[in-house]
Amino acid sequence: MKQAQQVLSTYAVDVFGIASALYELGGLIIMHDASGCNSTYNTHDEPRWYDLPAMVYISGLNEADTIYGNDQRLIDNIAEVVDAGKPTFIAIGGSPMPNAIGTDYKAIAQMASRRTGIPAFGFRTDGIHSYLPGAGAAFLTYAKEFLQAPQKKPQQPARRVNLLGLTPLDFSVVGNATTLKNLITENGFILQSSWAMGESPEGLAQAANADVNAVVSATGFYLAQYMQEAYGIPYVCGLPMGKKGTAGWLQALRDGDTSYLTGLTGKEKPARLNRALTKLDAWKVEQVYDDTPCDVLLINGEPLQLLSMRQFLADEYGLHDVRLLCPLADAPEPLTTQIETACSEEAIRRECRKARRIIADPIYARLLPGEEKKFLSFPHEAYSGRHYRDDLPLFVGPDARKWLDEKGF
Repeated sequence: MKQAQQVLSTYAVDVFGIASALYELGGLIIMHDASGCNSTYNTHDEPRWYDLPAMVYISGLNEADTIYGNDQRLIDNIAEVVDAGKPTFIAIGGSPMPNAIGTDYKAIAQMASRRTGIPAFGFRTDGIHSYLPGAGAAFLTYAKEFLQAPQKKPQQPARRVNLLGLTPLDFSVVGNATTLKNLITENGFILQSSWAMGESPEGLAQAANADVNAVVSATGFYLAQYMQEAYGIPYVCGLPMGKKGTAGWLQALRDGDTSYLTGLTGKEKPARLNRALTKLDAWKVEQVYDDTPCDVLLINGEPLQLLSMRQFLADEYGLHDVRLLCPLADAPEPLTTQIETACSEEAIRRECRKARRIIADPIYARLLPGEEKKFLSFPHEAYSGRHYRDDLPLFVGPDARKWLDEKGF
């Protein structure tokens, strides 16, 4: 069957994206699923689990409650944990089975909020979509609840910068997040807030005072659009890779150049987050534009890493015959206009055969037995989890080419 996956893995799902985005913010995060399923998140997709405590729980959904429905037990359990842990908010999302029986997460969140007296968010997740819309919804929902009104309007040239979309799912804990923050503070900017690694709720509440938003992954794109519409803050999408790429990124931040790397105008209609969280078209969407061989094929589930890496290869290595392939059809549409989409294993294998070299998570090398040498390892925490964490590179900043050179690229 075309939808079957024989050798490939799946990306972190939407409810894991919610947990990753909100992990450090002092809330109670509930995954509505069977007992034991939390380990998939905390042992594969969450490198902070053993060093940084957080209230991420599984609901322990059982067979009887699945068949007959028993939302009251979930609400009672939430209230008990709130009394013991004193979280600042509640976030509830779920997996395929609760979705199949039509669980109303927003209604459950409202009931939990009335009972506990703290804000509660219900997300219509299904454990089938990817982490991109899940984390994107979490950032956006949190901002609408906790952002304070700005004390001043955005200024140009920009000085105060928000980093949006910073989670271990895309950056792990190997130094990429620290490098991004240092680039901001060492080049005349003030880091207003970081969404949401190494940041406090108090810091995030002041984010509307920024002059520009740096969207470093697709998970921050929905929030960037909202903050532009609500507060007039421009956003710049992309990552600083290599010396030229870093200089260009920093200049785009100063100028508030929304068109940098993506060609966006900043006036696009808001990306359809509700559609991304409720419709699954991934198996139907395969936008492959070119049947000719290419020099390099980049495969990644995060669109901004793809776009930034393409520019990096052009700047640092003079490579221009580079194709971009995203296996996720629920990425924000404005960010994927320059990116091809292939979601089935059959289609991805076909595209890999056309490329002379492939930069991708090591799992993709399993598609072409005997041709592993054409693949260059670029692990993605949201895809292979902890399995290749020791091989995760520092891929941002002026020295980004170091990891490629060490691999003999």
